[in-house]
Amino acid sequence: MNMRNLKFRREWSGWLFVMPMLLFFVAFVVYPIASSVRSSLYAFDYAGYSWTGLGNYEQLIRDSLFWKAVVNTLIFVVYLVPSITVLALLFSAFIHIYPKKLQSFFKATFYLPGVTSVVSLAMVWEYMYNNQFGLGNYVLKLLGLPPVNFLGTSFAYTSLSLILITISFGAAVVVLTAALNGIPRDLYESASLDGATPLVTFLRITLPMLKPSVLYVVVTSTIASFQVFAIILLMTGGGPAYKTTTILMLIYREAFVNMNFGIANAMGILLCILICSIAFVQFKLLKTDVEY
Repeated sequence: MNMRNLKFRREWSGWLFVMPMLLFFVAFVVYPIASSVRSSLYAFDYAGYSWTGLGNYEQLIRDSLFWKAVVNTLIFVVYLVPSITVLALLFSAFIHIYPKKLQSFFKATFYLPGVTSVVSLAMVWEYMYNNQFGLGNYVLKLLGLPPVNFLGTSFAYTSLSLILITISFGAAVVVLTAALNGIPRDLYESASLDGATPLVTFLRITLPMLKPSVLYVVVTSTIASFQVFAIILLMTGGGPAYKTTTILMLIYREAFVNMNFGIANAMGILLCILICSIAFVQFKLLKTDVEY
């Protein structure tokens, strides 16, 4: 057997191993994206569809509601990503000093809201935010403060962001706690011998070592923040006055209420481009060569 045949057999066996996952990727990622791009170039109605080229994109650029949804989505990203990252760092730093069994208990507790039914969570939080008999206004009354419309114009972003943070930051705690446990103890012992304070140790050792995990948390939190939908749909429906309407909510309305699949797919493509662009910037800013 010559070297060329041997090389071919090795490459072919490698392709056979990756073929199932490659087919899955093509069928459920590549094809849907290509189909969405194609559909975004057509105008759909009840009679059928017709070629419109970039007409759907031009319509979106002129649509003030779409730009309002873009701004609302970016506001949620600004609220959620820093909050999730900072809170996860603080709680992980607190958890990792305990024994492994206690760490597992804390991680499971924080992760639980992320695997709980969104409808159930919405019902609980809707009760807590209720204007007349909600727990939030009951606490404010005990403190001698006036009642608050938590889902009204002034507090909608903060109230919804609090729900989304409790749902999302548990996964970040699991990731960062695992990363903290993986940092070599020798580094901390050396820092202690050199007289480094806890703050200096955190800034010079812990944070640089956590940079790859922090990048993962930031990118995944950003993607999730751009896709907030269910809680907003259940709690406010995008109101009041479209104040909490996000891009994903507009996509849902155009596709499944107005049956305008061309516009919905165009918004989906623009959302994908926006997420990829921000993720690219995040990778550039937070990339690191740290290995341990």
